[in-house]
Amino acid sequence: MVAAAELDASLRRLLRSLESQTLRPWEVVIVAPAGRGDAAAVVEESSLKVRVIELSRDPGPIRARVFGALAASSPLIAFIDSDCVAPRDWLRSMVSDMERAGVEVVAGSVEGVNLSSFISRLQEKSLISPNPKHCYKLLEGDLGLSLVVTANMLVKREALMDDGAIPLSYGRFGFEDLDFAYRLLKRGCRILCSPTRVGHFNRESLTRVLRRYYEYGRGLPLFRRRAKGCTYSRVIAALSYSLVAIIGAAAALAILGYAWLALMLASLPITALYAYHLSRLRDGGCERLAYPLLDLLLALTAAVGALHTEVELLAGAFKRKHALQTASSPSASYALNV
Repeated sequence: MVAAAELDASLRRLLRSLESQTLRPWEVVIVAPAGRGDAAAVVEESSLKVRVIELSRDPGPIRARVFGALAASSPLIAFIDSDCVAPRDWLRSMVSDMERAGVEVVAGSVEGVNLSSFISRLQEKSLISPNPKHCYKLLEGDLGLSLVVTANMLVKREALMDDGAIPLSYGRFGFEDLDFAYRLLKRGCRILCSPTRVGHFNRESLTRVLRRYYEYGRGLPLFRRRAKGCTYSRVIAALSYSLVAIIGAAAALAILGYAWLALMLASLPITALYAYHLSRLRDGGCERLAYPLLDLLLALTAAVGALHTEVELLAGAFKRKHALQTASSPSASYALNV
């Protein structure tokens, strides 16, 4: 099942990689917004059995995937994004992992393939990279600190029949994949994290990367509220808001004239990031010396997005409370009875 924002050249590239699979898919279902390309041409150009489902309204990535999965006929559903490519043994390896482990879900790894760009390499090696690299690990009940994405996932179709496994839409914000995985775990499904990888074409513009991290952050408060028992949501929220508190306190100290204290406080997250990247200089060389500052920028951008959503949620709660108080006040009751 392919989630596609556009029926374009990147989708055709993905379809070519699916055509060369050692275990060819029975069918390919593509779910995309209506009017984003020539659906008939996409179907005709592929040697696979391809169906394109065009939606007049965007239900969000997870709901689009599930909609496509339920329209498919296979008992096993493989999820992949249109900006990815699948190595020849991808599908065979994912199915083999599922059969060997006897699990309901296999969550694969993601690896950037356009690494000639510095910004693309940054996303690949960042401490907060959106592309997970798994060793074999079995998840039961909770995600722990495992990043699971649906850009590379194999799911038993029967697991998608439970309405409670499908999260409310996050729009284009982040953390919807993790909410989906956590819901599956809470319903008794087991997820095998697998090193089986797909290639991903990372963003190559810093502006686009910052925009995406802001969107990741926008989804964090929703995830924290909807998955209250999830270790991942609690830890990431704590780290994000601690970072904001540290930077905010450092700025306040600087304004008050305590420059050295401000510098020492602000250096705490930078020191932690440098410790991470300096220990990995063999993988990336001296270029990694630039990564900590950029990692901090990405983390702060995501944290600002999270605060934006927090303010919106608090404002919405205040408005609802005020409306209830107004409706229940004596004057309101009198006005209704007149």
